[in-house]
Amino acid sequence: MTSVLSEQLQCPVCLCVFTDPVSLPCDHTFCRPCISAHLLRSSAKSQSRCPECRGPFSQKDLRAHRVLTNMANAAREEEESGLAAREPEAPQGHTVASELVCPEHDEKFKLFCETDQRLVCVICRDGEKHRGHTFTPVKEAAKISKNVLRGALGFLVKENREIEGLNQQQASEIIKTKEKSKSLTAHISSCFEELHQFLRRREEELKEEQEREEKTTVAAMLKNDCVIENRLMIGREMEVTLQSALEIPESDHFLEWWSERGLPVIEGMKMKDTAKSIYRSRVRGLSVTPDSLNLGLYETHLPFCMWKEMLKVVKPVPVRLTLSSSDDPYLKVSEGGASVRHADRKGGFGFKYYRDYAATTTVVSTETVQTGQHYWEVEVGGKLDWGVGLKVKEDAGKESVLSPEREIMLHLKPEKGLVFSHDGVETPLMAAGGDPGTQAEAQVGPRRVGLYLDCDRERVSFYDADSMVLLHSSWCSFISPCSLCLCPGLYMEGRNTNPLTVCWY
Repeated sequence: MTSVLSEQLQCPVCLCVFTDPVSLPCDHTFCRPCISAHLLRSSAKSQSRCPECRGPFSQKDLRAHRVLTNMANAAREEEESGLAAREPEAPQGHTVASELVCPEHDEKFKLFCETDQRLVCVICRDGEKHRGHTFTPVKEAAKISKNVLRGALGFLVKENREIEGLNQQQASEIIKTKEKSKSLTAHISSCFEELHQFLRRREEELKEEQEREEKTTVAAMLKNDCVIENRLMIGREMEVTLQSALEIPESDHFLEWWSERGLPVIEGMKMKDTAKSIYRSRVRGLSVTPDSLNLGLYETHLPFCMWKEMLKVVKPVPVRLTLSSSDDPYLKVSEGGASVRHADRKGGFGFKYYRDYAATTTVVSTETVQTGQHYWEVEVGGKLDWGVGLKVKEDAGKESVLSPEREIMLHLKPEKGLVFSHDGVETPLMAAGGDPGTQAEAQVGPRRVGLYLDCDRERVSFYDADSMVLLHSSWCSFISPCSLCLCPGLYMEGRNTNPLTVCWY
């Protein structure tokens, strides 16, 4: 039988002539033991994938291939009969009594050249070609090489276990994302039940947005999962190859495999440009894409968002906050603690001193939060300088865990425009309109600011509360309780005296 036909009868997994061949729905064929082992390794997932084309299949999809079974049996019988017929002739390069011989001198291989990493006979040893080389008896060389191979195999087994763990974690994250997506879909539907026909259109729009988010998130996870699976499959194949090599009983046969295939594989596993033999990690660079499906404000305050489009149909009521009084005589908190404004200036501070002082003067709410999701709105109107954000509560005289942040604010500044500030580190968001005091000076920020606090996800987000457009989102630790913080900004010679008002409905 020709070698070309023999190659077509080889299993892509074990690279041997088919044993009990079975076909998959994609028409790729494998030995039944090989594909069954592949199915067992993939039991953590809902479906296994073809090692050739990655097409999905299950145990019930395996179909026996009678024609290939007959052809494989015939090829195996012909190969065995051909070997039996050639054994008495003992041509050069073939075995005599199952022992390898030198094709050049027709002598048994008794030595292994450490310099050239190949089998040699005693005549080759004394020849010019191997002058000055180091030689080791075949059995001793096989023992040394097998020890190296065992080390590589142990490393590979450990690596494959780690990759398999990552693979299972990624599968778990995908399942969690899909389950959470279903939960969010049900949540969206239940919130829209009270809005009737007028809001059905918005319901479908939000569902489509959430489904796009799911597809995007799952697509990124599946892409990462394919990378992990590919590395695992390659590692498993190498593991099988190296494990089968260790089971070769004859030293000369093993060393022949070692010279032709084993050594290149081991060298390929090592890191290059290093003096030591360190194996290159295939786990490095792999990571699990976590579940990140999140609807933000629409997830926990959906009816309130819809209220922006359909006033007085629904009334989600954000938690009412009360501003504490200020020690600054020029800051006046309204009766009831709903707003803060500048008092009229009748003297006192020098301009430069007060400018620096007023820029950092704030009032905070008496209520604090540390868990759950919260949303507030602050009316800033046409003010030219203001700040809205969070401030960590500090208990005087008590030892507490130091929070990574003390203040997170969204500012509108005449010189800089809209700015996000995290403990004094500023990030520009929107440019200023013009020079203070001129007609070019314009309101570039929102007239009403929405602040969404998600303590569970450790995020704080600022919205233009009129259009519900996200202005900025940032990380926040919430190690310590925090309060709503308002800064009326600079006095600006009476042009910035409008109050900041905490809205409630």
